[in-house]
Amino acid sequence: MSNNKSGGKLLLNTTNDLDSDWERVLDEINIESLPIRYLTTLKLNLKNNDKFIIDVKSIVQNSPNLDHAAHQVNSIIKQYKNIIVSIDFQINVTELVDSVTQAKNAFTKKVNFNLKRQGRGSRKRLKKKDDDES
Repeated sequence: MSNNKSGGKLLLNTTNDLDSDWERVLDEINIESLPIRYLTTLKLNLKNNDKFIIDVKSIVQNSPNLDHAAHQVNSIIKQYKNIIVSIDFQINVTELVDSVTQAKNAFTKKVNFNLKRQGRGSRKRLKKKDDDES
């Protein structure tokens, strides 16, 4: 855990075991923080073999913003930090995939726009060069 501003993220050190196409991608990521908007639950596995479930989705829905929700969840985790063995989490994979797809599409659109603009500039320079040579 860290005392830095959360920025809508939970500050953790853990791994992920999802049965999906994203498992390989997520397994290769060293997770030190998680965007809270993609989490549904956290299960704190405690030293005394007890489990404490945090309904992250509910906390997010009842919070004024993601930073406030992250602060609430981080506060709960800090209460148990001395007896936590591990933290399991569930992610809303559909929302995560949608978000990544949107970011990829926006990036691709921007790259294509820049490539087209550069291509038009090259054509104009070639046409001007041909006109100058005539």
